[in-house]
Amino acid sequence: MGIDRQKLLRKLQVRQNEEEAEIWQTSKWLNRDNVPLPPSRRTWGAWSYVGYWVATGVNISGWTGGSSLLSLGLSVGQAMAVAVVGQCLVACCVILTGLVGAKWHVGFPMWNRLLNRIILSFTWSSTQAWFGGQVVKTLIGSIWPSIYTMKNIMPASTAMTSADFLCFWLFLIVSVPLLWVPPENFRKPFLATAVISTTCCFALFIWSLARAHGAGPLVKGDESTIVGVTPVKGSALAWAFFYGISSQMGQICAGILNMSDYTRFAVRPGDQILSQAVVVPVMGVLTCLIGIVCTSVAAQFYPDEGLLWSPYDLLTAIQMHGGNGARAAVFFASLAFLVSQFGINIAGNAISGGIDLASLFPKYIDIRRGAIITTVMALPMCPWALLSGATVYISVMSGYATFLGPMTGLMVFDYVLVRKQKMKLSALYDGSPDSIYWYWRGVNWRAPVAWVVGVAPLFPGFLQSVSTVSVPLGATHVYYLCFPLGFFISGLTYLVLAKLFPVPHVGQIDAYDVFGTFGAVPLTMFSEPGAPMDEDDVPGATKGAIVDFEGAQGKEAQPPSEAAYQEKKQMEGAAVAATTVPVEEGEEAESTRYRELGY
Repeated sequence: MGIDRQKLLRKLQVRQNEEEAEIWQTSKWLNRDNVPLPPSRRTWGAWSYVGYWVATGVNISGWTGGSSLLSLGLSVGQAMAVAVVGQCLVACCVILTGLVGAKWHVGFPMWNRLLNRIILSFTWSSTQAWFGGQVVKTLIGSIWPSIYTMKNIMPASTAMTSADFLCFWLFLIVSVPLLWVPPENFRKPFLATAVISTTCCFALFIWSLARAHGAGPLVKGDESTIVGVTPVKGSALAWAFFYGISSQMGQICAGILNMSDYTRFAVRPGDQILSQAVVVPVMGVLTCLIGIVCTSVAAQFYPDEGLLWSPYDLLTAIQMHGGNGARAAVFFASLAFLVSQFGINIAGNAISGGIDLASLFPKYIDIRRGAIITTVMALPMCPWALLSGATVYISVMSGYATFLGPMTGLMVFDYVLVRKQKMKLSALYDGSPDSIYWYWRGVNWRAPVAWVVGVAPLFPGFLQSVSTVSVPLGATHVYYLCFPLGFFISGLTYLVLAKLFPVPHVGQIDAYDVFGTFGAVPLTMFSEPGAPMDEDDVPGATKGAIVDFEGAQGKEAQPPSEAAYQEKKQMEGAAVAATTVPVEEGEEAESTRYRELGY
């Protein structure tokens, strides 16, 4: 009995709600998860972004990244200065990359179709899942310490034990049911995670200070002896400073790149700006400080354990050198870090990968299915090989920045400086040569050219950092500037190319709210946005009222009756259709209504 291929494909298709099917059927690139979000699904206010960044900032990777700066030869004070500068730059970048989602309510893959970000999501998901597995081991160990003496059948070359691999599996298995929560419902889980993880970190911080009667030997000036590296001075200090900044940006570069995946849920476009400008640097710096102080105190009390860069290593040492009370404390602390890891890995990595896959294969993959695929791909990514030490961690983080810094730069320059923050939403879902975003055979050739120009000077230093290849000292120094330097090189290159070879159709936007994204005008509305509406058009509408998309967040307009619709068609002799109003930069013909709407 053969398999009916067509029947199988139909069963695999993403299910559609009947009330939304009309929109989805307008393009094969549309499904519920990548459509421009309507007001009913935009639920994130300013405090939601505070919860998001606290939940994703107070976590194992942030803790490890802060203390790992000492391995570069920096003092604690210098490491904190690096953290302050790096996190402030991160805040600027996430605000810029979040502008598209906050205004047009579309995610990253709809305005930048990049296959390599899917690979990045796979890599980051596996890395954070590995951290999560280590926390699971600490949690289980606080109940059954025998897991630490579990028979190991893994070869030494893998840099892991059988217990590590088992707990990694357990973390992935528990993650899968949590993927059923849709992103628009993340607000309360984020706030709960933020409270739990912050409480845990500050409890460890206060405990460390109280037990050591201070901040420990690293903070007191003994860092070079304890860390085992020579303090850097002069020009070496300056280059270590730059390298540390790039690693700070590199450890969150995936979050920088995909910020529009979450700003698209903003109730108002401005909700993401002030909250992120404050909370991103504050939580990033605090996490670095707590990680450094706790590592410092651990070096004082557990000198035989080596430097405990990660919180799960610290918790294990506390249990091994403490009594039954210590086991209880380790259990609750491990539980808090586990909740934090679920938050950052599901929201920051699995969902991002799911959005990318849903945009590439919208007929068969939605966010949930894509997130499951991303989670499963954590296994073949071998995260245990990436995270074998503090200096390795620094190399991995900076390595990501080599490729994503230039990508982020050309994105920001394109949207802000070339397109002046204007976008035609309907054309994003038109994959034919008729689309204004078709460019040359479906590729905006300026973008890959600018990206290569930005990556090229950074690549030799990157190659040296991940291999035994030797390169000139100058190339190494250029690599230390990878994220900010790549950002501006690619961005400026793209801007120059856009001036020499103008991007076609810049400034065009849809003449009316095609997807019902802005709330005041449903899909069946035949009046154009910003145009005066008759009383007969919308029941209860005031004659001559202006349709204000930006000010209509959360308000539902009643659709006109079918009779009114037909009457209007007969009177005007025109069918309802999506039309394009070209709005060229500097032209006097630009419609006043678009200025009123903030386009």
